[in-house]
Amino acid sequence: MFRYLMIVGFACAALAEDTQSGRIVGGLQAGIGQFPFQGSLRNLKNDHICGAVIIGKRWLLTAAHCTIGYQAFELRAVLGSIARTSGGESYNFAQIVEHPDFNEVTLENDIALLQTAYAIQMSSSVQPIKMGNSFTSGGDIATVSGWGATNYGSLTSVMLQYMEVRTLNNEECRLRHNIQNWTKIHGSSICTYSRAGQGTCMGDSGSALVVNGVLDGLVSWGIPCAAGLPDVYTRVASHRAWVLSTIGL
Repeated sequence: MFRYLMIVGFACAALAEDTQSGRIVGGLQAGIGQFPFQGSLRNLKNDHICGAVIIGKRWLLTAAHCTIGYQAFELRAVLGSIARTSGGESYNFAQIVEHPDFNEVTLENDIALLQTAYAIQMSSSVQPIKMGNSFTSGGDIATVSGWGATNYGSLTSVMLQYMEVRTLNNEECRLRHNIQNWTKIHGSSICTYSRAGQGTCMGDSGSALVVNGVLDGLVSWGIPCAAGLPDVYTRVASHRAWVLSTIGL
């Protein structure tokens, strides 16, 4: 899903013995143009490592753990295709901007901006999504999409997958996890759960969690895979001011 996942199974293997980054298990195949904001983040070998989300003419969001250790020329985004192995347009990056307070151990502030080298060509299958600007608590229906593995130990999905989940408040999220993982659920986190057998998996990190048509979260970490515990996302509204100041809005 992201660089460390490709190498050792999870970018945060050092965080906790039982955590791993996201991928979608138990989802449905997306239709053409259904998630026009969702992009595939690739390395120089054209491996899909994470999701990325279009928020402007030259800007995408992803998880910071996806970009740590990379220089801008080593990554690119493929936009406009629901197939991981074909189609879409490729965009190189002019710069990567990780959140200045990103913590690789606790995954706090797990968010990064990607600036494309030139303007993204918009179409019916390539469109930005608005960022959330309010605090989403528990009980809301959300949608997550991504090319992550469809079961633990498998390869990333060829076709874009999605599923509906329900948000949890942070207190309930912590109670469902063990004490070892409480330190990785922050005020700037948002959690979701549906049922055992459904959840994110390798390759979904940095992908979009959408609530009421706006970008509410970015896949950050979870227990591999769809093991019946909440998935944890970076809450976009908590970082909206940083994003807007960084891109000059």
